[in-house]
Amino acid sequence: MAGAKIDLSGGASAPPPTVGYGGGTGSGGYSYGGGVSQQMAEAALQDPTVQQQIKEVAYQKASEGFEVAKVAGAMAAEELGKYIQEGPAGISVLCFLGGLATTLIGFLGLLNFGNGLTSPFQYVLNAYLLTFGVVTFLLEADVESLRQMKVLGRLSPWVERYQLEVFNRANFLTELRGRGFFYVFIGTLAVTQCFLCLTFIAGLWNLLMGVLCLLMSFGINPANHLQAPLAQGAHAPGP
Repeated sequence: MAGAKIDLSGGASAPPPTVGYGGGTGSGGYSYGGGVSQQMAEAALQDPTVQQQIKEVAYQKASEGFEVAKVAGAMAAEELGKYIQEGPAGISVLCFLGGLATTLIGFLGLLNFGNGLTSPFQYVLNAYLLTFGVVTFLLEADVESLRQMKVLGRLSPWVERYQLEVFNRANFLTELRGRGFFYVFIGTLAVTQCFLCLTFIAGLWNLLMGVLCLLMSFGINPANHLQAPLAQGAHAPGP
């Protein structure tokens, strides 16, 4: 008939979907690469031999890390013992460093102005830490050493004047026992605010310095009792 169209395709349907093994590209394609790799990894992790090897490697790395930490801790304790062995002069250096750290932590805490609204007590505590830190490092500063420094040497007259004021107005801070109670107060105030944070570390250090000052005020030098254990820990052979 006129205008009639004859279909010569034989009724052939659309070509079948192509199968792609690397993430199929055709319509209705299938991807086997990623799935096979994931299945192989899961199967390997289920293998008892592989699990045992992973445990052995993890244990070995943990043991190595523990040994490094133990040696480093022994060396740090030995250096700390050297300062303690020097008596009040060495303790003064450690307290000076603690004062600088306490000042820095208090100052950084005050920079977080949001705490003034959300945690006013914490904000006030940082102000106290800043003040106590300044008092500590000014009190423990060696004026003669400051004079030899180019920049900080200009502060030596002011530091010396401050120390004289402390001697006149707060004489108890010029004695080891008075400083010991002062540092214990700072330490107990800081360590109760958090755990394993900068404030806690600063408080723990001040608490340690306070205890050392108190012990030395009674004529007890802990370094005399720690020398043998520290030497054994530093030179003990590994397993």
